[in-house]
Amino acid sequence: MSTEIQSVTRGRLRRLVRRMGAVAVAAVTVTALATPAWALPDFADGKMNSIIRGSGSDTTFFAMQAMDAAFNGSPGCELVVPPAVPQYTCLADLPTTVQTENYDHEVAVSQFPQGSSAGLRQLCQQNDSLAGVSPVSYARSSSSVSSIPSQCNAGDQLRYVGWAKDAIGIAKWLGGASGPVTNLTHAQLQEIFRDVSGDGCAEDWGDFGGTPGTPIKVHGIQTSSGTYATITSFLGGDANACVAATGGLVLFENDCTEINNLPAADKGASLWPLSFGKYTTGAANCTDAATDLISVGGITATPTTIQNGTYQYNRTLYNVYRRGGPGWIEGYIGENGWICKPNAVHSKKPGDTNPGIANPNVDRNWGLAVDKVITDAGFVKVNPTGNKCNFVNFN
Repeated sequence: MSTEIQSVTRGRLRRLVRRMGAVAVAAVTVTALATPAWALPDFADGKMNSIIRGSGSDTTFFAMQAMDAAFNGSPGCELVVPPAVPQYTCLADLPTTVQTENYDHEVAVSQFPQGSSAGLRQLCQQNDSLAGVSPVSYARSSSSVSSIPSQCNAGDQLRYVGWAKDAIGIAKWLGGASGPVTNLTHAQLQEIFRDVSGDGCAEDWGDFGGTPGTPIKVHGIQTSSGTYATITSFLGGDANACVAATGGLVLFENDCTEINNLPAADKGASLWPLSFGKYTTGAANCTDAATDLISVGGITATPTTIQNGTYQYNRTLYNVYRRGGPGWIEGYIGENGWICKPNAVHSKKPGDTNPGIANPNVDRNWGLAVDKVITDAGFVKVNPTGNKCNFVNFN
């Protein structure tokens, strides 16, 4: 647990101890006090519910772990303290009770990543009464609804909530045949990765601005991943089609380590698609000194070109939940939930001039805390102002 979150937790516990002696008075007098300038959301029910479990994408795994930590540590109601019962239920509110954050003190966790498609299958299989399916509240997906797996059918009323934007970068390794190449067109990438002309997968770097006489080595991605599904969608067909023919590797998404360990000539001939966010934060183990991202159609991937859509291979990152399910799941990852709602309806410290609701019981601007998780992961906000998310339904 981070020091920052520990300090928040300790602060809440100190307030709990102070309040226990005044609970009876507070329960009687709170209704006579001024109504707060905000109201409890529909999903708040005054008690902690089941753990909110997310499963699926590797690309968003660490970002959602950080989001979980922020959500779990954000303030809410004052709780009944054991041995008093019923435990993990809310005491009567005071005017300064923080109602805008994790009011019921729900607990969110992110399960080990197995790929976007795996998480979606797990979510949809829960509707099929299959034995042995691990329970999950929502699926993390770095691919769009067009790539939904076959296990999701007409009985699965899903909502894809886009909470951040990323892009597929095309990485090259410096010091070899790809060195002079700074840009490739969409059509050239289709030819390199898919052989759309039908003349064979063998392509020479010299035909694309690199060193003549060196074949391009195409590397692929495990097919359960959202990154594979997304680049396959962008290219109009199997992004792994030319891997075997060019002597490439099929790798776990967003980890350059195996390519880094190739002989220098093979590295310098390599081309591989991966997450922009993972690349720019260093999480993909591709260093600036050894690698670079190639522009696509003359546009370089940057936070600005990703957000405004001018970089062609931009993508939305989703949390996917079952419509009509428990409200406390939507309260965290839903389109109007804690991650998505505007900063203006999060709480902030008094004196903070940024949007938010001033409350002396908070130690930070919680809307900006959500934004920081997104940007620290190398991702970009979907909407620069207002509600942070968009959504699309499946069925």
